[in-house]
Amino acid sequence: MAITRAAIQGALEAERSFVQKGGRVEVASSDLDDGYLVLGVRSVKGQHRVVVDEALEGVRAKWGDELEAGGIIKLVDSDNDRIVIQVAAGGMPAIGSQIWLFPGDFLGPLIDMWAGEMGALAAKRLRQTKEETEPLQPILPLGNRFSDLRQRQVEAVQNSAYRCSITIGPPGTGKTYTIGALGAYLLKRFPKSRILLLGPTNVAVDTALLSIDDWLGRIDKPVIAKTAKRVGAYFDPRKFVNRPHLLAPGIAEKSTEFLLLEASEPPKSKVGEHIKWKDKLSALRKELGADISAVASEARLVATTVSSAITWYDTLHTAGPWHFVICDEASQVIGPAALMVPAMGQQTIFAGDPCQLSPIVQSAGAGEKALLGKTAFDLFAHTPTTMLNEQSRMAVGICQAVSTTFYNGELKVCRKAMADPDWKKKRSPFFVNGREIPRVCFDQVSEPATYSQSYGGFIRFQSAKLIETIIDNLAGSYVDAEDIMVLTPFRAQRTLIRNFLRRRHPEISVSTVHRAQGSERTLVIFDPVDGTSNFLQGRDGERLINVAISRAKAHAIVPFVRDDLSNPALGLLHKIASKSFQTAGKFARPFTFSSLAN
Repeated sequence: MAITRAAIQGALEAERSFVQKGGRVEVASSDLDDGYLVLGVRSVKGQHRVVVDEALEGVRAKWGDELEAGGIIKLVDSDNDRIVIQVAAGGMPAIGSQIWLFPGDFLGPLIDMWAGEMGALAAKRLRQTKEETEPLQPILPLGNRFSDLRQRQVEAVQNSAYRCSITIGPPGTGKTYTIGALGAYLLKRFPKSRILLLGPTNVAVDTALLSIDDWLGRIDKPVIAKTAKRVGAYFDPRKFVNRPHLLAPGIAEKSTEFLLLEASEPPKSKVGEHIKWKDKLSALRKELGADISAVASEARLVATTVSSAITWYDTLHTAGPWHFVICDEASQVIGPAALMVPAMGQQTIFAGDPCQLSPIVQSAGAGEKALLGKTAFDLFAHTPTTMLNEQSRMAVGICQAVSTTFYNGELKVCRKAMADPDWKKKRSPFFVNGREIPRVCFDQVSEPATYSQSYGGFIRFQSAKLIETIIDNLAGSYVDAEDIMVLTPFRAQRTLIRNFLRRRHPEISVSTVHRAQGSERTLVIFDPVDGTSNFLQGRDGERLINVAISRAKAHAIVPFVRDDLSNPALGLLHKIASKSFQTAGKFARPFTFSSLAN
């Protein structure tokens, strides 16, 4: 499918049609906590699977015979498949009943933007990024205040002088640290400049904003820090307890009021009530827009999600101009939104990692999926690009395996970390039966994945048992429980593993891989369950495996069966591990052998 305005609008319309049908989950448990409704939920068999993650925050939930009850999802505990709802209308849903989930219409405003003047401006910005090969401002040394930055981090900051630039930040390379330096540098160097700071999730926006605030403190510019503001309803208030200067008064409260009113939509069969509801919603939308406009007009940096920036773009545009737009975690932003980001300002910096998690696209058409699934790293690949190639998270052995498998061998351990005795000590190897465990350790089981009716998905019992053995061997002796993470792509296996660990190791974190991006642990155990699954195949599967393995600082351990190695990424990782670290014979299966010996 050619990338034309008509093609983009068509793909967005198809995706919008699919998304607006809503999705369903079943209520597994129901409770009240401080006035909020806390629901345990599970998938509805035979229906399109709803992923319980942060993306559901802000989504409308509706239940009842006529969907007359409802509220807004305020918090998602994806590790335990729980959602927390602020109720707008109606009572508590019954256990076993179903709840409909309706995302806000983020795609509607984006479609409107592409249909109007913003669509033409987005096309113009794309042409400019191809035609303007010289920087728009002189590239200058950053100065002593930024001397802690590594060479490629300096280059990433300096590339902001171009119309558009890309910073690729593989795991552990200090991407967030670099974004913080970038934002602080631009605000300091250009005293009249104004910045839009965007990200696909609230977590991404909060993390980037706090890094910029840290850097402004580091370079002794606290006055500038007071001109940065977070807008939107779903930021994490705990992160701003000691940084009230970053929050605009009244925005969060007004946003919540708007969302609750939106969730209280009466059935359309009640015509009079529905019309009154729509009138109230329109009035409150204008009021909220006025609040955002007042904040945006005065601030030098405004931080919000990509979807909020698109929803409120008219307001932000009026409050402009915006000289720079920084978009973090850009690998998770769908193509049409990524193309629109440069139209929001004069110069754009995309940051993220195209080898990690990608945008979620739900429509079934292959053409629409291909277009929507493109990211800034595909669409702006012609712009000046810096790959941060020195990482300080993973021990040398893990870094070599991850670098070879996912980054064409370009990723390496930074020299400063290699020379730091404390860094090495924290990544010292573990031992079993007097033998050093390989840094990337594949330990074989014999049982393939099977579908479990009771767990509602694919499980591998032997993997769960092996993971229990691994943790029995290592927890407390080599690594504290809080520095162990168990990852798996399948929620059923996550539940099974938790059941195994509940008695002796209840504090161990067991999570799906999507939830783990951005985190790190000394020991990571990745259970693929079924490496032949479509879920782990192709580029998306490769990205997911990369996220899992690259969380590890000292050791990454993978239970597997022989068929799992037909997966290209797992097969290559196993080959590297066998050649570089693994010992032949019984110790090729250190934990399985230990378990059998006991």
